[in-house]
Amino acid sequence: MKKTYEIAGQVMGFFDAFKGSRPAIDNDKILIVRGRSRKVIPLDDFDAKLTEIGEILGGTELEPSSEKMEEILKAGDKNIQESNISTNSVDNQGFMRVKEELESMGLVVEYKIFELPSFDVIIAIWEDKNELPPLYVEVTVSEHKG
Repeated sequence: MKKTYEIAGQVMGFFDAFKGSRPAIDNDKILIVRGRSRKVIPLDDFDAKLTEIGEILGGTELEPSSEKMEEILKAGDKNIQESNISTNSVDNQGFMRVKEELESMGLVVEYKIFELPSFDVIIAIWEDKNELPPLYVEVTVSEHKG
């Protein structure tokens, strides 16, 4: 089993979103898995849960506005483009635009970025602002640029 699958599996298992989860993109350098859980996490616990799974993975949390995060997004974009899937370029505002769109639909979104020894991991979770199921989970595991 590839290490990317192990990392994504840990995240999906942590949020009880493994059943029905599926890879959106999967190549030698990047894996993006989306899933949903019947579990509901209180909105006030989003940040703590993301921090907890980051610690379980052994990752170092990066600040969303950091230069390192922008490098990770650019490397991830390159890895996505190598998968021959049509996509727009990713920039450090991309997450904010997606977050704003989801929030305009009545969802609450949180995400964190973690750096692991050989991989960068972005974990995003969102659910209805009234704490109704499902909880959506997306994890991106990208190989460090070499």
